Amino acid sequence: MLKKIALTLALVASTVSVFAQGTVNFNNGGIVFTTTADRNVYTGAVGGVLTVGTNFKVQLYVGTDAASLKPINTAFSSFRATAGAGTWSGGSRTLTDTSGANFNAGQQVTLAVRAWDINSGASWDVATIRGTSDPFSYTVPAAGSPPSAFYMEGLRAFAISVPEPSTFALAGLGILGLVMARRRK
Repeated sequence: MLKKIALTLALVASTVSVFAQGTVNFNNGGIVFTTTADRNVYTGAVGGVLTVGTNFKVQLYVGTDAASLKPINTAFSSFRATAGAGTWSGGSRTLTDTSGANFNAGQQVTLAVRAWDINSGASWDVATIRGTSDPFSYTVPAAGSPPSAFYMEGLRAFAISVPEPSTFALAGLGILGLVMARRRK
């Protein structure tokens, strides 16, 4: 009997902790935010060309502060192909980072959005064409809060930097110089 009670209490405690984990609506388009700040993602410079194409991926990072940001455990999302340029549709995300840390209702966390072109690298860490939002604060809403409570109000527009042709040219000349120096030896 005592074992059954202990097992029931453990099950209830684990269920409560699962529902206490925070969530966020990881989406920057198709939502009526309470602020009017531009949340689009651009390629090159903010205010320039809106990012489009499913080769561009986006991931949410979470932490207790900007120095502790880690990607959440959910797979990344793709940018929209044509309509809705500069936006992605990611849906609800549970705020559990890759180390397994959970963030609960009422807790203030730091979020950042990172985007990259998978044609220039399989992940944000290795891609050469990439960009990141400024870190912003997010207070995890309680379960049952209205949908607007889950929006990423602090997200602001950012750009994915694309190396200029002159950068590629300089890199190519550097590599050519190394090859020529090696041949002379």
